[in-house]
Amino acid sequence: MIKKTAIIIAILAAISGCKSLVYKGNKLYEAGMYRQAAEYYSQALAEDPEDLEAKQGLTLARDKLIDKGLIDVRMLRLANNYTAAATRLEEIVENQAQWQMKPTGAMANTQREELDYARQWLLDEARSISNTPYPDKFKLFEHNYRHLIGNAQLASAMSTHYDTLRTQAQKKCDELAGQVSGQRFYLKSFTEKYCLAWQTPKRLRVDNQDKSRYFAMNIRDRVDIGLRFGNSIRGQYGAFISSLNTAFNNSLWFDSDGSQQLSLELYADADYYRTSNQYIQRKHYQQEVERPDPNNSDKTHTVEVTREFTYPVTIYDEKFDINVSYEASLAHRYIKGSASDSKHNKTRAHQADFEQLDITPLSPDFLNLSQITEKTFDALLKKFSQDLTLTWKQNYCGQALGTNKGENILRCAKLEPEHDYINRWFDQHFGIKYSEMTTLYGI
Repeated sequence: MIKKTAIIIAILAAISGCKSLVYKGNKLYEAGMYRQAAEYYSQALAEDPEDLEAKQGLTLARDKLIDKGLIDVRMLRLANNYTAAATRLEEIVENQAQWQMKPTGAMANTQREELDYARQWLLDEARSISNTPYPDKFKLFEHNYRHLIGNAQLASAMSTHYDTLRTQAQKKCDELAGQVSGQRFYLKSFTEKYCLAWQTPKRLRVDNQDKSRYFAMNIRDRVDIGLRFGNSIRGQYGAFISSLNTAFNNSLWFDSDGSQQLSLELYADADYYRTSNQYIQRKHYQQEVERPDPNNSDKTHTVEVTREFTYPVTIYDEKFDINVSYEASLAHRYIKGSASDSKHNKTRAHQADFEQLDITPLSPDFLNLSQITEKTFDALLKKFSQDLTLTWKQNYCGQALGTNKGENILRCAKLEPEHDYINRWFDQHFGIKYSEMTTLYGI
């Protein structure tokens, strides 16, 4: 594997200076790197959909990918790894559908042979899974091998298990529905989606309001922006307030059924001063002039004299300080954050223009107040978003995770879908992982 990677890197380095994407694809194809070649041909067609050479190259590369894939399938099957063989064949059939390609000749014969083996494995696997108490495991099986099932014309055979599966799912649905009450809003939503997917729609009831969440955020701010220059910062502050509200409304804490408002104390102060002083800059230079010759009044001679060029220069001294912070009680937890910056700068300016001394007009290089302010606001906004996430995690992904009849499991899963405890819970109750349930039911 390391050797193969080194070869790929060497070839890519060798062709990196070439301009033609097709040329790069051709070189990779010649080296047997069909997937990488296909990527370059695809890029070439994205730039020019009528590039015939790229079209031909892409077709050949994909053809090789399918051919190589079928060899992989056969080797896996001969090694008695039927699951991996079927998974690889599913990938091939899906790609053929996307690429609108049909196998021909010896490749078609190989695919038909492997499809026959896969057909029997699919039937056996479906029968085995249908005899477990996990109907969702069967539905995931159908989803994962949907292209293969369609290609093998097994939809009718799969449907023979549906009555048994539906009976199992309805029992599971009734168990879940019996646990929905009070403040179990997430369990209610999950159960309704789950039951509907199994053609057992239910209208469940919980409290009118979710006491753990918020329907809005109320920002109470104290602002002191004392600026003589850069009044646009006041506009940036308004946009920052809007961003805070958006971050909250996009968080898990916000819900229209929430029972309370989050009160956020926000403090902001910014101060900027600029002073200027002017002085006269003096520069000396040598200049050649003609002077009478003291030895001969009819002649002149050239001498160098020292001249002085003077021009006014303005020195600006500026300083900008900005501090923003917040604090709030979120779900009985104290959160706070702050961000600040302080910049001091001196800069010069003048309008002088004197080529002989390479003097050109100079503009002052003032502090970019808008950029400094944006960076500070962004830092505090990031901290606020992190606090929202962390507090949700502390409330629902800690010791409370295994309580409340699955409600906290579902709340934590919105934040940490790969949590071990969550996946063990879903595996215990449904036979599959949370992410797989999300794929099937959009929970």
